Amino acid sequence: MSLRGFGNSYLEYEEEEEEEEEENYEQSTSSQSASARGSHVEWQLYEGERWLSIGNDHVIETHYCQPGAKGMNIFPSHMGQVYIDFDQIEAQNAAMRVRRLTFLPQGQSEDIGWYFKDNMIWREYGSLGPGQGLSSVSSGDVERQYILRPQGTFHFTVGSTSYTLDFTAMTQTNSATRVQRNVRRRPKFNSVVSGNGSLSIAQSAPTVIASPPPSAGYTWEFMGEEGVWIEYQTPSCSLESAGIERRYQKNPKGQIRFKAGRYSYTLDFSGPTDLNTGVP
Repeated sequence: MSLRGFGNSYLEYEEEEEEEEEENYEQSTSSQSASARGSHVEWQLYEGERWLSIGNDHVIETHYCQPGAKGMNIFPSHMGQVYIDFDQIEAQNAAMRVRRLTFLPQGQSEDIGWYFKDNMIWREYGSLGPGQGLSSVSSGDVERQYILRPQGTFHFTVGSTSYTLDFTAMTQTNSATRVQRNVRRRPKFNSVVSGNGSLSIAQSAPTVIASPPPSAGYTWEFMGEEGVWIEYQTPSCSLESAGIERRYQKNPKGQIRFKAGRYSYTLDFSGPTDLNTGVP
């Protein structure tokens, strides 16, 4: 189970006279902002006049890195609700644009995962699924082919079965049965690859944020069925959104134990996921 907690704060960049200079200035400022937060990523919205840096965008990044997440709603101050489509990296509102900027030193790149939907579960290429053999390709293999031919196809085998991965349609097709499965390409949270192929975990973005004004209206939600976000509310669980926010403001690195039905969970603020600890 996944969760999200998101407020309505954002930062605004000053507008430059020349469009090219504006773009360079914004990216430079964004790089400094992301670096100061211990992150190599920044999410922004374009409101028609300038790019706006979204406050607490590590929440967006956390969910974007989950292959099962289709998108999420955010609530920037005067814009109302904005839905971000993770597959297309676009805002549902046609009047707005969204972008994800990355800032990494030369010789480093993001650690990318490739996933296919096996019935209701997203599995990473190279992983071992129930009753399945080990795939002949890993996420790294698929990513290298994608970089070479981002609009092309990639053929591979699992045991004696051949498949074709279409990068344009983002589908995997069984060559014998013609069964298709959806495919997604997502970065792994705060994980980068150096030039020698070694993995490293980037410094985590700080979890302590400025307390919002009373009208900010922070909401805590968890992901139920894929793509459907549900607010924490009683009586379906033993705590509600407002109570979570109060606890978070007191200790943004702490944990909360709660019950939902007959199951117990631990909500860990330092890593936005729920952990099912079983029947009490």
